Amino acid sequence: METNLITRSFEESIKAKKDFFNPENIALVRRAALEIVASFKAGGKLLTAGNGGSAADAQHLAAELVNRFAI
Repeated sequence: METNLITRSFEESIKAKKDFFNPENIALVRRAALEIVASFKAGGKLLTAGNGGSAADAQHLAAELVNRFAI
């Protein structure tokens, strides 16, 4: 029973990610990235925030931008 729950949880996560990556969403992510870059180049900043797990995601994003990561 537990194995089925674990498998189902992973399968649902994979499906959600696959469903997200359609041409429209990819274009929106690209546009957001270009806006963030333009803001930084103009001396602006990016504010991140969240509550609970979203706060951890916001902190992670901020750390990635501060600590030069390799692509």
